[in-house]
Amino acid sequence: MSDDRYTPLIDRQREPESRIHEELTRPARERLAQITESRDKDDRERAFKETMKLIGRTPVLKCLSGNTGTQLRLTKSHREFIYNGETVPVLTYIEQLYLSYNRFKRKSADAIQSDRGPVSEYSVFEEIWQVLVTEGLLWEIEWADKGGVIQFTPLASEAMADMDSKIQALSQNEPWEDALEGYNAAFERYLNGDFDDTLVTKLYNSIEEVLQTICVDLEDWTDDRDRSHGYYLGILNEKDVYNANGITAPELNELLGALEKMVSKVGNDRKQRHAYHDRAYCTLLIHQVGAYLYFLISRYEDFNN
Repeated sequence: MSDDRYTPLIDRQREPESRIHEELTRPARERLAQITESRDKDDRERAFKETMKLIGRTPVLKCLSGNTGTQLRLTKSHREFIYNGETVPVLTYIEQLYLSYNRFKRKSADAIQSDRGPVSEYSVFEEIWQVLVTEGLLWEIEWADKGGVIQFTPLASEAMADMDSKIQALSQNEPWEDALEGYNAAFERYLNGDFDDTLVTKLYNSIEEVLQTICVDLEDWTDDRDRSHGYYLGILNEKDVYNANGITAPELNELLGALEKMVSKVGNDRKQRHAYHDRAYCTLLIHQVGAYLYFLISRYEDFNN
């Protein structure tokens, strides 16, 4: 990067792509189209009509080829709209496809049961959920308590995707590659749908690794690698590493203390796991930890320069 902060296009293209997305990606669209195309003609026709009532005809028809504007070619139109439509209209259309599945209700955080018929009939919703998770889409699928209909809700903003890109860029270079290994491992668990105490522990350990890398490996301010995060934060404070942003230091300490308690409590009381770990919670946690890791490293690099 030059002194005027300009980054050449070729270098910008090499920057890591975020592993999470606010908008539907092409692979996600292809998978969703495949999963949902089993709905019969009547369901698709009804879903298109209801979607056009909600968002207008133009946003739907502009995504489709070969339609007269009055008659949809349902088999082809189903895929074309999911492939080409904007994210919110597409998810609205999928919601409309499954309004007739109102006998399904979400009974708990980890089980869906049916009031009628075998539990296996809800598998299509599980498949949609798997797409959202494994493609890193910042959307959740929920089963409404009343009526049993499905609905999509956003999980976070694009700020999380931006933060993950920054952390990935840092983790590609020494000395941060090893220190951020825990964060990246936690992210892999997140994308695999493993919302458990291991994910929390890896995030917590990654913060301690960054602190130890700075205080022990890079600056030799201490040779003790067996202390808690508060000890290293105290050293950073003494060295004025974040003096210009002092208000953030106690906030960071508070977050790390909460993480430490969370790891201990979940580890000792595994019955409480679902009270603490779901996808929405882990999304927020990864975003917060990523932001603090970036803060620590960027403040240290500013201090070192």
